[in-house]
Amino acid sequence: MANNDIVDSLPWINEKLNVALDSVASFRSLLPPKGWPKIRTLPSSTATEWYENSKNIPQVKDFLYSLRLENIEPWKGFTSDGKVNLGVQNYEDDEGAPICKMTQAALDLISKMSECQKSATLFNSVEADELRMWSNPEFYVNPGGLRLDECSEQIQRAVHTLLKVSMSPAGYDKVQGCCLINGFLGDLIDGQKVLNAHSYNFRLFGRPDPIEPWAFTFFGHHLCIAVFIQGGRMVIGPTFMGAEPDYIDDGPHTGLRLFNTEETVSLKLMRSLSASQRRLALMYHSVLPTDLPSDRWAPHDERHIGGARQDNRVVPYEGCPVSIFDEPQKIDIIRLFEAFNEYYPAPVLQHRRKAFISHFDQTYFAWIGDFENDEPYYFRIHSPVAFMEFDFHSGVFLVNPAPAKCHIHTINRIPNGGDYGRALLDAYRRRQARYS
Repeated sequence: MANNDIVDSLPWINEKLNVALDSVASFRSLLPPKGWPKIRTLPSSTATEWYENSKNIPQVKDFLYSLRLENIEPWKGFTSDGKVNLGVQNYEDDEGAPICKMTQAALDLISKMSECQKSATLFNSVEADELRMWSNPEFYVNPGGLRLDECSEQIQRAVHTLLKVSMSPAGYDKVQGCCLINGFLGDLIDGQKVLNAHSYNFRLFGRPDPIEPWAFTFFGHHLCIAVFIQGGRMVIGPTFMGAEPDYIDDGPHTGLRLFNTEETVSLKLMRSLSASQRRLALMYHSVLPTDLPSDRWAPHDERHIGGARQDNRVVPYEGCPVSIFDEPQKIDIIRLFEAFNEYYPAPVLQHRRKAFISHFDQTYFAWIGDFENDEPYYFRIHSPVAFMEFDFHSGVFLVNPAPAKCHIHTINRIPNGGDYGRALLDAYRRRQARYS
């Protein structure tokens, strides 16, 4: 069975709800012409060759260099004021994480690895720098771990089994959707060696165990997930999910579309704000870099500020306080939180939702761009325990020079030590010290 067939055979694919494709932004007119210089060598390049051929291009050289392992900063934590407050992260003794299934799936995966694969993939410490070495671009910047499109079908299935038992059905569907659209993009531009449904890296940290902490990462183009597990508790974050284009309009998965809830609910919420609420929420009227201050736009992240290598960033609260929202508006904020976090198993999501709501008096909603017409925009939800960003981007493999609604990036971080399970690890160690 071919690599793409492994993903194609998964049963949920045939159950996806088709959308009316004339109701979403068209990308067909944005496909690059044959021989487009930017991707001329893509069809003949492996992932490693694509990186090596690109790392000295002036427009991307510094960016790719910043993603290298040797340039990572010591971890401090993502905060609003530079002070990490681990105390805001409250975890119950058991939050219903499917620890037994996850542990078994992880051990089964390890049993299928060669000694060489184990050496590249298994890290002793859950605080290893490699846990933080995720990156969203297609460039194979930091080789190591399992590169799924270089692995056997048996290994691929075992990795996806671990992902599936670690997440809710809807969350796993979303992860698979990112993989499928990445493969669809590769087909569109004849770049299947670099962009395919298995061009992702997997790494595992610590020893899978029902009690002791361990973690894993799964990352590549438009999909980056860090999962930390300890007993019946788990943290998924930071995460990056995106798509270019954001839907499939041809082939066996026609109608698959991502981020519909995030898009429709955010617009509904913004349009529901009163004039006074809107004045607070709306930071800038345009998403174009020429209309924004220099510190509001970066060449590769655009309006995002929580992306790769931003683990220690200080981001002050901005926008409209959720505390002055009415009940329907607060419900929309909760719906957006659930959409960003739907990968959590249902019992764990219930706890994370409760923690999020408990900080409503310190939660802010901010917006950049238009909201009355069908134009691209950016929004952010920020609290002591949540940081969610949604942004429409310019083309990377499509040719649109300005943001378009068919290229979406989403980022989900957990401030104050929530990222990478650091606060959960601290709580576990403090508890162990009390009983030792």
